[in-house]
Amino acid sequence: MSYLKLLCLKSTLISLCLIFTSFNVVFYDSNPHPISIEQAVRNNLVNCNISSNGGHEGSCINMNLENKSLHDLTVKIESGRNLLSNDTNKQDILIVNEEIFVLKKGVQKGKDLFGFCSQSNKGSPSLNETYSVGDMKDKKTVQLTNYLSKNNYPLSAMQNAIWVMTNNRRVEGIFHENRDSIQSLMDYVSDLTYQFTPWYSIQYFNDDSNLVSDNAKQIWGEFEGRLLKDTKVKVVVFDMLNIAQLRKEIIINEEANTHPISVDVSSLPKGRYHIGFYVVGGGRVDEKVFSI
Repeated sequence: MSYLKLLCLKSTLISLCLIFTSFNVVFYDSNPHPISIEQAVRNNLVNCNISSNGGHEGSCINMNLENKSLHDLTVKIESGRNLLSNDTNKQDILIVNEEIFVLKKGVQKGKDLFGFCSQSNKGSPSLNETYSVGDMKDKKTVQLTNYLSKNNYPLSAMQNAIWVMTNNRRVEGIFHENRDSIQSLMDYVSDLTYQFTPWYSIQYFNDDSNLVSDNAKQIWGEFEGRLLKDTKVKVVVFDMLNIAQLRKEIIINEEANTHPISVDVSSLPKGRYHIGFYVVGGGRVDEKVFSI
């Protein structure tokens, strides 16, 4: 009798193992949750080919995945993933917009990914430069990429914002001629890096070598003061010895409390300056400090 009981127990255990094994396989097949591209590559579930579309911002990278597992896969390319260039002289690309690949068993699919250069000190990638899946950036950089993915800013401003996080460049380098279009971005990055939002942006010269320039061309911002339309304002830039270095005159386009200003600073050496705004025939309206 004990032998029969033992035999029945073994049969029951074998049956239960088969049932649970079958359940796990079905569960894996029907699991809708995506796996990370890093996990998919590490576990040899996909063939992954990443290449540059040329350039370093926007839809500048292409990823091609082939599902070589025994199951259907959903693979996620995360916002904040830093794709590594196989050429160490070329820029890595930081993914901004999360992308999902839904791959049937044996299926191959390619997509363009939206991202930006994360190394301002290296050259822009050429067409067909190759990349690996890399790794995730730090928490604050991922916060920024998630924020950028949900907001519509000029591409150049998004790129400059990323360089603040990845290359410790200045928040003032977040530039666009339409300052209103980037004000909230400057505020966000300033908060993220525990800084006050600067009153101005710096426009840098383009570098012929495809590297990012540190040579300031113009500053763009706003000054305060209630002024009537057609008021003439004298703008004077002083160095820290209070010696006037630049002068220009502008005419106010409309009555307002704040007024846009741009100043060509290409002739000035790097340093700290203050800028005064004076009503012609009157007194000082505003004064601000800037560094280039």
